[in-house]
Amino acid sequence: MAKDVKKEAEQIAAAEAPKVAEKKEKKSQKERPRSKKKHTNVQVWKLYEVKDGKVTRKRESCPRCGPGTFLAAFKTRKYCGKCGYGIVGQQEIKK
Repeated sequence: MAKDVKKEAEQIAAAEAPKVAEKKEKKSQKERPRSKKKHTNVQVWKLYEVKDGKVTRKRESCPRCGPGTFLAAFKTRKYCGKCGYGIVGQQEIKK
């Protein structure tokens, strides 16, 4: 009977004890997954539009860098990759 009590006490203690996460083995460089997406060059023909024989820009240019650099347009913000200038909604972010 004493053995049964000890077994039950051990089971309860084991159930209540916090579980320790096992450490993952580090994979060698060859075993690690490679990134699938490669960097692609900007397709310039998508940034401009021709109307009535005149070339117009589709995107807004950066106020800091000048007319040669466009702002990347996301859902809620616009961002310049060159100088870090950003606009969220109507607010400006300065870096």
